[in-house]
Amino acid sequence: MHEKDFILLEGRSITLPELGREIEHITGREIKDSTGEIKRVIAHLPNFESDTDTFVATYKLNHRNDFIDATFTAPKSERGRLKEVAVNVELISYISRA
Repeated sequence: MHEKDFILLEGRSITLPELGREIEHITGREIKDSTGEIKRVIAHLPNFESDTDTFVATYKLNHRNDFIDATFTAPKSERGRLKEVAVNVELISYISRA
């Protein structure tokens, strides 16, 4: 639905509140939480040598059942500050529950 615009955000380094504002701009809808609901992605085979972890922020849209998942990586050392630091956006997906 908004894939062409989402692609422009993928690969960028951005804070989660900034990403939330970009999502609002692209979709024309307000989101419920500026940073989304954050969950860590657990790999089947952990890479202990990597300096980053992978997470998914789920942004729920007001007035609809639709939501946006933003997969991103962040330094392991910043795990406690994900809502404040710039993260690297890997993939953005629009999920419709219509």
